[in-house]
Amino acid sequence: MAKLIVVTGATGQQGSSVINFLLKEPSETFSIRAVTRNPQSAAAQALSAKGIDVVQADLSSLAQVTAAFTGAWGVFGLTQFYEHGYDAEQLHGSNIIAAAQAAGVRHIVWSTVEGRDGECGAISWKSKAEIEDMVMKSGIPWTFVYIPMYYENFWTSFFAPTYEEEKGFSWSVGFLPDVPVFAFAVEDLGGWVVPAFREPENWNGKKIKIVVEYLTLRDIATQFSEVTGEKAGLAVELTKEQFEASRYADHPAAELMYLSWEYVIRAGPESGVRDKDQTLSIYPQAKTYRVWLKGSKIMADLVHKLKAEAAGKGLQGV
Repeated sequence: MAKLIVVTGATGQQGSSVINFLLKEPSETFSIRAVTRNPQSAAAQALSAKGIDVVQADLSSLAQVTAAFTGAWGVFGLTQFYEHGYDAEQLHGSNIIAAAQAAGVRHIVWSTVEGRDGECGAISWKSKAEIEDMVMKSGIPWTFVYIPMYYENFWTSFFAPTYEEEKGFSWSVGFLPDVPVFAFAVEDLGGWVVPAFREPENWNGKKIKIVVEYLTLRDIATQFSEVTGEKAGLAVELTKEQFEASRYADHPAAELMYLSWEYVIRAGPESGVRDKDQTLSIYPQAKTYRVWLKGSKIMADLVHKLKAEAAGKGLQGV
């Protein structure tokens, strides 16, 4: 009988990847249940069209989460600090764990980052470590998967570039231009999650510390230019002094962002924080940024959109 895997955050980037990789497994190995707040959304409807059981549950409701987890063998656990804040993230983590206990879940794979003493001091990272403690105390066999920066973030979030016809594509990220950052394509995440469900005896109590490659902000622009032939560069190149001063900027997230980037600096290629050998031994097909660029619809769509907008503005000025 197929093992039922319940995926939280099923319509987001991480959950979608896990589902896509579960679908590659033999049908007798796993069945999938996708948990979402809004089963009527286009993303949820697309999952239903693939034959996936989509159920509604708000992670703030223990009763709803418990019902959604009925019969589950495994759970992919994911909480969101940036969308919900600290208190809600802690509640969501607690509810996922309690519901998994009630369902008799045999293995939980948890999405996390380094937030313990001596690691990242940002509350968004520390919150993840506190939830790790809940998981470990629950008695449920677990695997922690440590998430790096997404390539996709540089094309979909407030890190995304702007475009002007003369200058090309420009990134304005408040970080040092030549410091390497651990990174991967989030669309590949399932390549590390699914093996933990497939071979739980090998992954119980283990930490998968993902990094496919280390990229600088300059790499983000330069490799894009090399792959596409488009002009690209950095509109902002902070000095070390400017970066240190950014901690005290008049912005509610200034401290959080500074502490996040400060840890990324300490967690560079020579630190041993992330494990590239482990990463590629589990999923050797993982895409580099350059390979991702060559096939990315996300990147291509944004390039098309920004260039079309610039062309439209040009016509208005004629």
